[in-house]
Amino acid sequence: MFENSSENSIDNELLSNSPPYVLTLEVEELISPPSNSRRATKFRKNPSSSPPPRPQNAYVLFRRDFIAKMKQQGMKMTFADVSRLAIEEWRKLPAEVLRYFEILEQLAKDKHKEIYLDYRYSPKPNKKKKLAKLRPVTLNFSEY
Repeated sequence: MFENSSENSIDNELLSNSPPYVLTLEVEELISPPSNSRRATKFRKNPSSSPPPRPQNAYVLFRRDFIAKMKQQGMKMTFADVSRLAIEEWRKLPAEVLRYFEILEQLAKDKHKEIYLDYRYSPKPNKKKKLAKLRPVTLNFSEY
């Protein structure tokens, strides 16, 4: 992600001087893995039997800050309404703001590596897809 020095200096400028997006949460709080998520709680209780939470991507970071902003403004909405509004806002953001959240994503991944040293993403197979592949499909052309 940080291949050349000019890109790195642009990234540093986005983070330090005047970021293109005003965060509600502090950067450190935002990039830290949430300790109250279901997976984090389950991992804390029994680390040997459950995997650690996944690192946060750019959209998840945006959404966490968006929720904090909604709470700060005193808005009370359902989870579905907040999600709908967040994705609408995310799609409207200019490229510079998206780049800002990509930089925050990289910082969040680095922080995640510090906390969960042996983390390795290993997706579980989707049982529904597996069953659909095993089940033969019959077509009845007489109905057409």
